Amino acid sequence: MASISLTNSTIYAQNINNFTGELFKVGGQRTPFTSAVGGISGGGKVIQSTFWQFQVEDNAVINSEPTKGQEGSTPTEYLGRDRAAYHYVTQIFHKGVQMTYTALASTQNQNPFDLSANIVNASDGDGTVTAGDKLGLFGGSPVNDEFAFQMEKALEKVAREVEWFAFNGTYSDGANVTPGSGTREMRGLKEWCELNANADNTVAPVATGGNIYYNDAAGDGTGAARVLSWDAIAESLKRLYDAHAPMSNPVLVVNPKQMLDLNKELLTNSLSGTLAAILPRDRNVGGVDIDSIVTPFGTVGMMVVDPNILPADTAFIVDLAYISPVFTNIPGFGTVFVRDIDQSANARIGKAIYMEMGFEFGPPSYHLKIAKADSA
Repeated sequence: MASISLTNSTIYAQNINNFTGELFKVGGQRTPFTSAVGGISGGGKVIQSTFWQFQVEDNAVINSEPTKGQEGSTPTEYLGRDRAAYHYVTQIFHKGVQMTYTALASTQNQNPFDLSANIVNASDGDGTVTAGDKLGLFGGSPVNDEFAFQMEKALEKVAREVEWFAFNGTYSDGANVTPGSGTREMRGLKEWCELNANADNTVAPVATGGNIYYNDAAGDGTGAARVLSWDAIAESLKRLYDAHAPMSNPVLVVNPKQMLDLNKELLTNSLSGTLAAILPRDRNVGGVDIDSIVTPFGTVGMMVVDPNILPADTAFIVDLAYISPVFTNIPGFGTVFVRDIDQSANARIGKAIYMEMGFEFGPPSYHLKIAKADSA
């Protein structure tokens, strides 16, 4: 059944479908990434600004014999490390629900359904009785507060949108010549991992930049995409290691197809005795069960994200230890709240969910994007 078709952005009584029987949710509810890092309940970092900065520093690389000091002499060299700054922004999420008073009251209205034949007598409402093939049931609807139900669905949609922007967001600070005309947009993981990243697999990681592993024949994003494999994951982890990423709580983020491709390879090799790389879901992060893969660089978790949210032909290795939600605190209201919408003289009720939220990912070098991770 299609979603409610609103009239003037408002839910009317005749828009609502009420049926008897237990109610089950069948829409898209999954937000594993957002849940694992703290959700949208208002936890995490709270700021009194629309943006904040994050500093990173490069690492000293020792690739030859260092200089040796001498007794009573001057320093063999003078040192200084460089720093760079990245910008984050909190994005506005503002969704409303409007409903007429009649729709609010009509929780016992029932939608009739068709019978296979005219087997009952039905009143046509004018005192006469005619043969009827429709039946209406009264009472028993599991929804007894339609407005609360719709607000719950609105909050779930906000959570899904947060999940989408967490991967796909393109940074915008909202600046505009006309105040209030610009929109702020958080930077998603795809863009975050691409900042100052390597151009191909042979280029050494940039100390203060992101990481990309190109899962194609050319190794630079120009070749045909390949199926995600155990080797690709191991090479990706090596790149993170070379970038001096701490890899405290690394998790491989994939879509269902990539999960099946990878599982097929690992299971086949495990059964043949050449590779035992599958572990059961022995980890739980923020209420999300995490599978694990054994690699030469340690065990990495696996998280499945809906394909309509994860960027196409892309997988990620993210370190959940360094990711947290960030909220702009609204004085007198908090970080995530429901506000009344002025309905003027209209006979209806209106409320809106409001929050300003972003994600802090830590240094770009702590995470990695696996590009072209799909079949050719």
